[in-house]
Amino acid sequence: MPETDRLYRSTDVRLRGLVALLRDDHRLQAFAETELGRLLDHDARTGEDLLGLLRTHLDCSGSKTHTARLTGLSRPTLYSRLRSIEKILGVSLDSAESRTSLHTALMVVDAR
Repeated sequence: MPETDRLYRSTDVRLRGLVALLRDDHRLQAFAETELGRLLDHDARTGEDLLGLLRTHLDCSGSKTHTARLTGLSRPTLYSRLRSIEKILGVSLDSAESRTSLHTALMVVDAR
């Protein structure tokens, strides 16, 4: 936001702004924990960074081709890791609703 004198209205904040406004609400924190807790636990236990891969995949709008290009992973390796994420979280990353929910949970984690 380079324009420091600009006035921002509540309609400007979009989803990330809404999450920032509500970041201290225990219900929002519980949502993020429910969505991502098992993956965070897995990464802490194994030293893997599946959360980082999930973040990149979601930033790529679920495009496996774009995710593979950005991460430098081969397609078979990427597909295997994405299946691991789906298994750990119990969701399908092919579902737009699941991707939206997970992306929102990542915003909550980032807002902490």
